[in-house]
Amino acid sequence: MKRQSRNDPHETTVEWSQNQDGTTNRNGDGVRQRGIQEALFFTVFFTWYIYFVVEKCHSGQWSLFRWPQFPTHIEDYLDTEAALICLVWFIIQCPLYVLPIGGKTEKGLALKDSGQSLQYRLNALFVLMLNISGFVSAELLGFRVSKLSEKLLQLTTAGVILILFLSWMLYIKAYWASKLNLNHQGNTGNVFYDWFHGRELNPRLQFLDLKYVCFRSGIIGWIMLNLVNIVKAYEQGKGHPTNNLILVFGMQLTYVVDCFWFENALLVSRDIVHEGLGYNLLVQFLMIPFCFIVQTRYLLQTNLTLPWYILTGIFLLYFTGYIIYRDSNQQKNNFRKNPKSPSVSHLESMPTASGKALLVGGWWGLCRHPNYLGDIIISISYALPTGLNHFLPYMGSLFLILLLIDRERRDYAECKQKYGADWGRYCARVKYRIVPYIY
Repeated sequence: MKRQSRNDPHETTVEWSQNQDGTTNRNGDGVRQRGIQEALFFTVFFTWYIYFVVEKCHSGQWSLFRWPQFPTHIEDYLDTEAALICLVWFIIQCPLYVLPIGGKTEKGLALKDSGQSLQYRLNALFVLMLNISGFVSAELLGFRVSKLSEKLLQLTTAGVILILFLSWMLYIKAYWASKLNLNHQGNTGNVFYDWFHGRELNPRLQFLDLKYVCFRSGIIGWIMLNLVNIVKAYEQGKGHPTNNLILVFGMQLTYVVDCFWFENALLVSRDIVHEGLGYNLLVQFLMIPFCFIVQTRYLLQTNLTLPWYILTGIFLLYFTGYIIYRDSNQQKNNFRKNPKSPSVSHLESMPTASGKALLVGGWWGLCRHPNYLGDIIISISYALPTGLNHFLPYMGSLFLILLLIDRERRDYAECKQKYGADWGRYCARVKYRIVPYIY
């Protein structure tokens, strides 16, 4: 089994056959055994990596070559206050999604088996603003929100316990789910494998879409923990937070606001459309708040300050990446919706025998995935203000580059099969995969 990258629009090449009871068989015992082994590996690796990063954030020992020195006392991992904060905060996100305020409802893509299009409440930006307002209010009312910075390990453990509980509840819930909503990859009959991949595609409690709420909550939690680092920096006194820290937080907040402003684009991601909600997705959602804060946490602890002209250059790099990312995605989405739209009708396109045209103008004439290029530039911009003394703040950028290269190669193989000779003509016209003149 080849593990799918996030938001990969294509299916795996492993074939499945469906039984009358809704379970599925993978072709070949060897393939199935490898799938179980990979599920076990990623269960351990993802969970360990979260604790690895959090230990670095907690100890301030940033060297990758230093083995984490995890605390030996149980109270360093389990804390009633941290558990209640984590649980209550997550529970609050659920009714905020359901409430008919702050955003419209919109249909997602038609599901593969049922053809049904689910309704989603697109109010993530409103919910983010409520969370930030609640955070600021708590600080002004005298609650010491910065103490969450000292409870990072306990919050991590609370999050892991929560997703373990939720993943098993979802596994049990699937016994009463419609067969049309079952995830073929998560109904093999092997308990562990199905728990890992999730037995349901879109588990819901009435209108409450649990997968989408968990996804949004991970992103919002990232901003909340960044705010904790900002408040902690203010408590350190004069000169804090540093310009580096303010810049990184501002860039990351802008990215999230943009993501939620164009929230309907999340509805077509592979996570939402094709992946079941099991431990695999839940632990990746948990990685967002606890691993993406590494840059702001590093700057909080090191107080690194770079000259203003270097920070200006970093911001201009970020802004360039943002323009490429946003404008290329807009061109792609508008072209998909209506190639004759005035916003894209002037862009050159190439007809194919399949009846679909390929965009070869604008950003999409420079390389085949300009949106990937923008995303990579943005990610590197987050890390650059941390300097060059340690590599850990750059780990996210490295993972993203590897993920996008893998995704591009999968996309290449799929499109070559889909478009045949037309794909060869397209590649001759648009020569570069992600980085013009380089790759």
